[in-house]
Amino acid sequence: MTVLEMSPETARTAYLALFDDNTRAAHHAALIDARCNERGRWPTVTMVRKIAALFRVDVAELGAFFGLVRQTMGQREVWTDIVRAPHLAEMIEPRNLSRGQLRALGMMRSLVG
Repeated sequence: MTVLEMSPETARTAYLALFDDNTRAAHHAALIDARCNERGRWPTVTMVRKIAALFRVDVAELGAFFGLVRQTMGQREVWTDIVRAPHLAEMIEPRNLSRGQLRALGMMRSLVG
């Protein structure tokens, strides 16, 4: 797989173009909350749920920014943390993800590389 180098300017332009103000604010809030309150300094599903509700953004899209991928299986939802457990990424079925999830996950992956 080829990894593309992204300049800070390109990343900022893409971030501003792809995500609305509330989503960007929720993303920043989750990062700050995690840095201040989580031992691993990375958002958790519980934190993502709380902040998504506070900012009224899609919880699955916000989670995907942090590699927390939500999929529904019937009445159940399953969260897969592909940052803390990258080997679980193969369990993700891209066709079951929303456009927002794919966009946020793609942004996260392009920045983390």
